[in-house]
Amino acid sequence: MTEAATTETAVRRPLHKIIVDRKPHDWPEPFITGAQIKRIAGVDQATYDAWQDVPGPEDLLIADDKKVDLRPPVVERFFTGKKTTTEG
Repeated sequence: MTEAATTETAVRRPLHKIIVDRKPHDWPEPFITGAQIKRIAGVDQATYDAWQDVPGPEDLLIADDKKVDLRPPVVERFFTGKKTTTEG
């Protein structure tokens, strides 16, 4: 395979549509982690968490190293927020 063909193949990889904090993004990989979601959102990694917006009463907390599968053909929605702590 030539270098041009390799580059062309890489460019044609499907982009996955995601929404992070109400802003649409194209993501080139089939998976995304909580740390990557926070990076896209531009928030502080140490003081913010990332969640996946899912149907039902409770959204899913996405750990920094947790991978979310973006391959199903839907637009996944994520949001970030300040971490909360309960001091006891």
